[in-house]
Amino acid sequence: MQMPRCVPHQRVIVATTPDQPSWRLKQTIIEYERYVRQIPNVERFAIVGMRLIPQPNRLISFRDLALRDGRFLAFDELRWAVHVVGQILLNVLTEQQAQGRLITGLHCDITTCVVHPVDSHERDFVQATRTILERCFADEQLEQFG
Repeated sequence: MQMPRCVPHQRVIVATTPDQPSWRLKQTIIEYERYVRQIPNVERFAIVGMRLIPQPNRLISFRDLALRDGRFLAFDELRWAVHVVGQILLNVLTEQQAQGRLITGLHCDITTCVVHPVDSHERDFVQATRTILERCFADEQLEQFG
């Protein structure tokens, strides 16, 4: 099993060889998740939007398209959050492979990523991303390929 690495912005990972059976999405999926966690006197949150697009090849690619407006968040904070989202995507793909579903032919765009400098934490982005991917990698969304 090849262990991919997470690099912010665009990256491509060769996931399989042609003789390995794999799974892919049946159609493009656009998902949005606002994860809110209430703790005493404060609200922690993370906002993530993803577009997952099936591809006719055996590659997995990832691209950061999240807008940077400079008013509410700093570039470094957004870069950090996108890195967390990308790493969780790779972790979930590895978990899927360990469960016998090797997912290939996938392009993922991070379309929304909202970070608050005080009220957003890594675990909030982990939960938001995992929630999206659970919906996207459900049995009814996948078909066997190859």
